[in-house]
Amino acid sequence: MGTTLDTIVNVIGGGIPGGKKLKAVQCGGPSGGCIPASHAEVPVDYEGLKQYGAMMGSGGMVVMDEDTCMVDVADYFLRFTELESCGKCPPCRIGTKKMRGLLKKITEGKGEESDIERLEKLAITIQKGSLCALAGPVPNPC
Repeated sequence: MGTTLDTIVNVIGGGIPGGKKLKAVQCGGPSGGCIPASHAEVPVDYEGLKQYGAMMGSGGMVVMDEDTCMVDVADYFLRFTELESCGKCPPCRIGTKKMRGLLKKITEGKGEESDIERLEKLAITIQKGSLCALAGPVPNPC
């Protein structure tokens, strides 16, 4: 607790293979958020991660290099939540599918500027309208 992401990645973890640059670190499991390399000096603790939209969660970290597509990362973690959704409440059941549809559109090169705003609105709707704790952090990796 309190060790910086930079120290964990570069000292404890040995750095990025092949001399590539750090792009981001996803912290806290599937519901965690991605912290960009520009904030790698953040201490890994509850408050430090929270200020960048991440969490301690399961304590897991996924380290991404400069070649990683962040839209693919968001889709990967959103897919987990979509599969884990019980389907009881529409914001989570429908919202996650709509978010994944927008992410797919973007990765296929068909995205529009307005898709970002739609993703943000869906994220807020899912967070505020869902019934359980699973859905609250759904948009974090996005």
